[in-house]
Amino acid sequence: MLTSHQKGNPKEVIVGWYSTGFGVTRGSALIHEFYSREVANLFHVPVDTTFRNGEATIKAFVSVNLSLADQSLAAQFQKIPAELRMSEVERVECRHLTLVLLIN
Repeated sequence: MLTSHQKGNPKEVIVGWYSTGFGVTRGSALIHEFYSREVANLFHVPVDTTFRNGEATIKAFVSVNLSLADQSLAAQFQKIPAELRMSEVERVECRHLTLVLLIN
């Protein structure tokens, strides 16, 4: 799939992956490990699509290896600063979606 995508979008590069939810889950480490085979310094961006706070909340994480001496023991996600930027059209649509979710 990556090869096909790059044929149609040659200027785009993969910098990470996203998931829906409110944060890092048990499966995040496995998925992160899978994608890290393709991309170094990978980002994980969980997107809260429930609009709990009346808006789409995003967080961003990088994986840091935990090691003892020269032996790698595990990976840990560390939160990094993230900012949601939208065009005016996207902002209006998100407001509309939030209102629809609150009404229902």
